[in-house]
Amino acid sequence: MLTGRQTLGTIEQSLQDLRREEAELSKRIERSTRSLTDLQERQSEAYRDLARFRLDSDAAGALNTRLDSAAREARRLLDKRSADYKVLSEQLRQSESERNQLHKKRGELDSARDAAENQMDELMEAVDGRLENDSAYQAQNRATEAALATAEAAATKAMTSERDRAEKGKAYDDDPLFIYLWQRGFGTPDYRHRGLVRSLDGWVAGIIRFHDARANYAMLTGIPERMARHAERCAQIARQEQAKLAEFSRNAMTDAAGTDLVGSIENYSEEIDRIDGDLDKLDRRIETLSTALAEFSGGEDADFLKAEEHLSVSLQADDLNELWRAALDTPSPEDEKIVQRIEDLKERIEQIAREIRQDRELQRDIGRRRTELADVIKRFRSSGYGSWESTFSDNKLTTVLLGELVKGAITGADYWARAERSHKRRKPRGRKVAFPHGTGLPKSMGGFGGSGGPGGNFPGAGDSFGGGGFKSGSGFGGGGFKTGDHF
Repeated sequence: MLTGRQTLGTIEQSLQDLRREEAELSKRIERSTRSLTDLQERQSEAYRDLARFRLDSDAAGALNTRLDSAAREARRLLDKRSADYKVLSEQLRQSESERNQLHKKRGELDSARDAAENQMDELMEAVDGRLENDSAYQAQNRATEAALATAEAAATKAMTSERDRAEKGKAYDDDPLFIYLWQRGFGTPDYRHRGLVRSLDGWVAGIIRFHDARANYAMLTGIPERMARHAERCAQIARQEQAKLAEFSRNAMTDAAGTDLVGSIENYSEEIDRIDGDLDKLDRRIETLSTALAEFSGGEDADFLKAEEHLSVSLQADDLNELWRAALDTPSPEDEKIVQRIEDLKERIEQIAREIRQDRELQRDIGRRRTELADVIKRFRSSGYGSWESTFSDNKLTTVLLGELVKGAITGADYWARAERSHKRRKPRGRKVAFPHGTGLPKSMGGFGGSGGPGGNFPGAGDSFGGGGFKSGSGFGGGGFKTGDHF
């Protein structure tokens, strides 16, 4: 069995390894790209040397001027490009360094939180023993159960009343004359119209017997509002009772541990959540910089394309082709070495160009795999799969399956589907006496928070009566107030 944190940590390490591989490949492509332009410049120089042997001084001078101009413009663009590349590389280095520092700090906090959670889990039996025979706790437990039951019943009645209003009020809502008078406040102190308008409204009211209908509609709409307010008051009382009950569990745990473990765990979690937010922003920035550098290293940026065009066009001109053919047709000892040098350079240029094309394809493939891994990590975090309570029965998630995901043999969706099927949530030890329904238990351990209090970390806090709902007969962890089974 794997813990959620073990699994998530292994996936994150694989992502870091893939990023390093991608960075090394980008550097290799950049080196090859610069080598390619250097070879093209050397090829241009070789053609100038050949021109000195094969052409008269005027023709050679014109050719050299054109080649020199193309080479200078290409060099200017490449120097500018090199400066831009260094700036981007430094920004990426700083972002990755910051990310590594944050990731290290997060790991330290995660370890501290994990130790506190394990200590708390080991003390659950002792805390149950303390509370099992505590009459004050048992009395508060009964008061909480009663408040939860009342709140659940009130919420049910409020929702039933709202359904009745929708069903029985449909005839009123569908009557345009009735709704017209109702919205104007006819028959109430809010009605302000006089003269002809008042007379006409009164005539319409008489035809549809508005006064009788208005009283019935007012009662029909008023009942759900009163029931909703009552349900909210009951929910507030239930939250207050749960907060009191949670304090018993938390205090008993503090006594057993000699320190406020729940508070420590929640403080760690808050800091980890903050770091996760910072990491998410950094990851987006790193992604943007990596994409830009991939374009640079692959020679897809505007400056490189212009430089390459200047060199290529100058080397593909008709007069150079004629010079080349003449040197091949009538070789002489003077230019034979130059011709061989041009041929060697041409062959080397073609070889490096092939290598760059292959590396670019590999770079795109690594980018796709990196995106798949990053998406899996986001899903893990958003689903809480990295928490203490999360476990996975499939050990292949950190071995074979992860290896296939890294290699691109399976997609992130395939991996996620296997993870979901394998996922389980473990429950703390004990006899289900302390932290009933998860109230007061840290969220990372499957609870609703440790401090509690009205409007605090308890289920349903701040919701309307129909928002979170009250649930019966199930363990904690699904949201809403619950009665029945303890966790």
